[in-house]
Parts: sequence; structure tokens; C-alpha cells
Amino acid sequence: MHTAKELELAHQLAEALDDQKSLAFYLSCAKKYPKEYLLATLTHVVTLPGHSIRTTRARLFTNIVTKSVYNTNDYHWD
Repeated sequence: MHTAKELELAHQLAEALDDQKSLAFYLSCAKKYPKEYLLATLTHVVTLPGHSIRTTRARLFTNIVTKSVYNTNDYHWD
């Protein structure tokens, strides 16, 4: 079950990236990653000039998040 804050964050990500179809992915991100990290990544992605993005902003966001330090054994949550 998702908390209200996780739902709100996931909807914020989906709306900002114009990617409502991937709401389930954003919900999993909201549960797994720190809010500050997700919002910083979102800010980075939406402020990039359009000509520097090869695919979509949503795909770029997904690539950055899934390749983040949070997915390696080098990161410790404490």
C-alpha cells in the first residue's frame, strides 16, 4: 500500500514528465528512493534544453534513476 505522500509524489512526477501511463513506475520510485533525490532529478531533467535530450524527458528520468547510486551496493541508507 502506498502512503498519501508517495501517491502525491508519483503524480507530481508523472505530470511534470507528461507520462501518466507510467504512474506505476513513479509509485515504485516514490516508495524506493528519497523524495529529495527524485525531485532533484526531476528538476534536472525538465530544465535541460530540448535539443540535448535524445528520447523523452520521461525516459531520461527513468535512465538516471535506475542507474543511480541507490541501486548499487556502494550506497548505505544509514
